[in-house]
Amino acid sequence: MLSIAEKKKSLRRDILQQRLRLPFEEVFKLSSIIQKKFLELNELKDVRRLALYASFKNEVLADTILEYATSHGKEVFFPRVVRGKKGLIFLKVHGKKDLAPGSYEIEEPSHDRGETAPVPSFDMIIVPGVAFDTNGNRLGYGKGYYDKALENAREGCLIAALAFDFQILDRIPAEAHDVKMAKIVTESRVLNIERGE
Repeated sequence: MLSIAEKKKSLRRDILQQRLRLPFEEVFKLSSIIQKKFLELNELKDVRRLALYASFKNEVLADTILEYATSHGKEVFFPRVVRGKKGLIFLKVHGKKDLAPGSYEIEEPSHDRGETAPVPSFDMIIVPGVAFDTNGNRLGYGKGYYDKALENAREGCLIAALAFDFQILDRIPAEAHDVKMAKIVTESRVLNIERGE
């Protein structure tokens, strides 16, 4: 019988292969629909401080959300990997111009000494992932960076994800340290897990 780690590894490989096969035109089209749905969320109005991610290997794009947030006076922070500590720090950005390829070839804030923000200060954190399930469980890339960072999210901080429909599964293997999503937005629906929908 497969262990949880082995099940996660196999699932991660399958979903990533499926995502990588998407033509960029499809990624762009579906991402536009997903971001539009996300920008219609009522919760976004009250967000002052937002953590976002730079899309990687055909993840849902978040550029429109970044543009919206910065033009509406919200503070936006992107993660940067701190390799020695195996953790993330979040640095303030004003637009895509502040990002450059970093750890694992993922775009990160290009400046070293920008304004940082601790995880408990965020009103909303948009988390990347490989797959999610209808209970809000997330399958990440296996490094544990986000699970470690999200442990410190304050109560009331909305932890959300953007995903393509095929990334939403009925059930993914979860462990005690895996942080759940409260909301997942896809091209066809918005899953409100915190309300048990």
